[in-house]
Amino acid sequence: MTRMNLRNILLVLGLISIGLQSFAQDTGRVDEQKINALVSTKIAMEKSGDFKDRFTIQLYYGDREKAIATKSSYDALGLPWRSELKWESPYHKIWVGQYRTRLEADRALLQIKETYKDAFILKP
Repeated sequence: MTRMNLRNILLVLGLISIGLQSFAQDTGRVDEQKINALVSTKIAMEKSGDFKDRFTIQLYYGDREKAIATKSSYDALGLPWRSELKWESPYHKIWVGQYRTRLEADRALLQIKETYKDAFILKP
């Protein structure tokens, strides 16, 4: 390669890098209200379990009548975890709680297994 070609290539690369610097990110202020709204939306989604990344405990799966009876008997125990009746073809399922870590789920499972021997933890 000749000196002229090398100099031209370096000149073009230099001009390109200067041009890219002019299109750098804007450092303007971010609206604090928007940030607060996004944080509150994320907190609400975490509480409602919209992320589907939590451990849960399954108490029962089978026919509808027995699932409803199992849910009623669990709710009567007064344990702090909320139960849900889910339907996934062809079974009705009773799921309890949404635990962030496996340790939380294991602690809850110990209490639940006193009454429901077949309960187990579902992975996210």
